Amino acid sequence: MNRTIPTQTTWLTKFANAQFLVGALLLLCALTFYYFAVLKIDYSKTKLLDLGPHPDATEYFAQAKAIRRDWWPSIQIGYEKLPSRYPPGYSVLMLPWLKMLRRADAVLAPFRTNQTLGLLLLLTVFAFYAYLAMPLTGGFAALLLATLPGFFTFCRSSMSDISASGLIVLAFMFAYLGLQEKRRWKIYLSAVFLGLSINIRIQSLFFAPLLMTMALLPVRGMRTKWFLHCAAIAVVFLLGASPVLAVNTIQFHSPFKTGYDFWTPFFSDHHLFFSLRYVPNNAAALWNEFVLRPLGYHTANIFGTGTSFVPAFLLLTWAGLFFIRIDRFVICAVLASLTFLAVILSHNYRLVDARYYLPLLILSITVAVLPVTWAAKNLTRRRVIIALLILVLFGAACLGYPSRSGSNTLGIVRSQAWDALHFADTSRGSPHFAAQRHFAKLLKRQPGIVLSDIDPVYLNALLPRSFVAAPIDGNHNYKWSYTWRYDRPEALALVKRGLQQSLPVYALFVSRNEVTTEQSRLPAVPGYEWCILNNSGGKILRLAPAGTDETAPSG
Repeated sequence: MNRTIPTQTTWLTKFANAQFLVGALLLLCALTFYYFAVLKIDYSKTKLLDLGPHPDATEYFAQAKAIRRDWWPSIQIGYEKLPSRYPPGYSVLMLPWLKMLRRADAVLAPFRTNQTLGLLLLLTVFAFYAYLAMPLTGGFAALLLATLPGFFTFCRSSMSDISASGLIVLAFMFAYLGLQEKRRWKIYLSAVFLGLSINIRIQSLFFAPLLMTMALLPVRGMRTKWFLHCAAIAVVFLLGASPVLAVNTIQFHSPFKTGYDFWTPFFSDHHLFFSLRYVPNNAAALWNEFVLRPLGYHTANIFGTGTSFVPAFLLLTWAGLFFIRIDRFVICAVLASLTFLAVILSHNYRLVDARYYLPLLILSITVAVLPVTWAAKNLTRRRVIIALLILVLFGAACLGYPSRSGSNTLGIVRSQAWDALHFADTSRGSPHFAAQRHFAKLLKRQPGIVLSDIDPVYLNALLPRSFVAAPIDGNHNYKWSYTWRYDRPEALALVKRGLQQSLPVYALFVSRNEVTTEQSRLPAVPGYEWCILNNSGGKILRLAPAGTDETAPSG
């Protein structure tokens, strides 16, 4: 008997070491794929430096620049500092990168932020399972996460989806650990993370049922203490969300009003945000992606192929439902996830986009990985055929095959992993970024006013502070507000103000063809005319006294 125990201990140790080794190799595969699909991208060879889609990415970046400069989130149009329609949480996360990057490379801050957060999330997922003595499961989870189309697509984006999803995942992790280990401070930490995520995306609020984990951890014989903990978890959650509530109160005189009420009040006043009649349209969009029907335009088309998940991944998740053991945490997690799903499905979106489901897609990896781990441990047993089928499904999910991209014609299927490794297209560029960079280089250190069809918030965030950018007329992304107006009269007033202050006034265009077709929209000032600026490639005009054929930059 004494001889058997050491033998069993040695075998268990070898098995544990083998699991950790395989898990570490899977993590290495995930990190390698992430490097080539996300970290290695040369953004100068893509259109991403234009910070599309407008105005989302543009306002995130502009808020970050404003916070660093003025310690307050805002966007600038002309001389006016205005509130953004989006919460400032993601912009705050950009600040370390804004400090590290050169001024000329500041536009990379949103992308570097998401790349870093994605890498940290990958490592955190593996570390979480390794902490639970499940390194093999952690390796499978990391590889599924790295190859999830919605994940790697938005890790190379300038949007807030990854940052919000990362905080939500951390909230679920600590809620689980708090219940399993009976440590209330971990549940409080979960509430902090969930509250902080609201500062990035307001929709995170609907994961609040996760906080019920505190109520399911009773204090024996002390109901008053249990009640106080239940009340305190709500207070901690509100404290985590308090920055955005405070900003809303200061800017809009109510914690429950947002920038959408300022910039798009028509849609708020005349449309229901939530209704059951929106469910069929939103559900149909998800179904079309699952059955490989041709997809419409998604925000993910900018940063990838437009695909957020593949059928193999969803099938693997459904298979994982049979491996779930119902416990207190599962009840809270399922309730929180279903609440969020129900709200998103019933929301009125002008553009139905699968990125809104990204937190659920990432969380579903915890379910999808269960059958994969079971299959890896049953390859040499009677259920080897089922195990092999599950592993084939796992391989298909990692390869992202079969799948359909938004631009595909009928009948064409693609591998998302292959497309991810061939994302950058050297034939593309960022015309708006190139135009503003050429302008800044040509007229550096000179003050002036710039009129352009390029997003004015984008220009004011990138151009030197001596320049002030504004739209040419009322054709811009900020024309829906009842409170703030900018059209031809405001453009003319801005130009006259510049002339009174002896400031040069410029018009910036992306191409010569745009100069020809759009020049007539520029404000007309008696005694002045718009002339092509020397050395500008015919894309920059300057308002000069009548009779001047061409003007050159001074200095």
